[in-house]
Amino acid sequence: MAKLILSMDGLVLKEITLVKERMSIGRKPNNDIQIDNLAISGHHAVITCITNDAFLEDLNSTNGTYLNGQ
Repeated sequence: MAKLILSMDGLVLKEITLVKERMSIGRKPNNDIQIDNLAISGHHAVITCITNDAFLEDLNSTNGTYLNGQ
C-alpha cells in the first residue's frame, strides 16, 4: 500500500498510509490529510490511487505543490 511521507528540511514530520482511492490534502479539518501550516491552502491537493500508481494533483493552491523536492 502506498504512503505519503511529509518532510521539511530533511526531517520526517509524518508518514500517512494512503488507505482510500482519493485523499484530499489541506489545512482545513475536512481534508483526509490535514496539515496545519499557513503555507498549505485550505484545499491544497488531492492524491488519487489507481492499482499500483498514485497521482498527485494540485488544486490551484497559492504556494504550489512539491513532490520529491520538485
